[in-house]
Amino acid sequence: MTTVHDGYWCETMARSPGAEGEWILGGYRAGTPRLALRWLRNQARRLSDALDPLPDRGPFPPGAVRPADPRAPNPGRIFREWLADLRFHEVQLAALANGRHISVNAGGPDRVWGWCDADVFYSLSCRPITLDVLTDRTEADPQHAHP
Repeated sequence: MTTVHDGYWCETMARSPGAEGEWILGGYRAGTPRLALRWLRNQARRLSDALDPLPDRGPFPPGAVRPADPRAPNPGRIFREWLADLRFHEVQLAALANGRHISVNAGGPDRVWGWCDADVFYSLSCRPITLDVLTDRTEADPQHAHP
């Protein structure tokens, strides 16, 4: 039996043990490691823009958003830093091609559904979709095969 890769499953998740919730924010089946990483990069951009909007950019009026304290937990900043780390992306591409799971994770306190403050952990991940293929098949003897 041989194991082959039949694509790559990518997903974006948010988890909050304190709020007893887990939310799938997106999923994608990629055909190659490079397409998988491209999808993860787009999700990292989406999360970083939503969780840590840059001042004076986006839909907010000038002055409405200020930079966060650099010492504070900031999942958006973590995803933005990962997005800029092209050298590490090559490491992750090689890991996927070799059949390994990759992820980037970040978390911090947040307000969940407007009713509680809780830690929320965000995860971008990708894993190979594996298939076990039978390679040692022997043909049935024709004289003993059923008609």
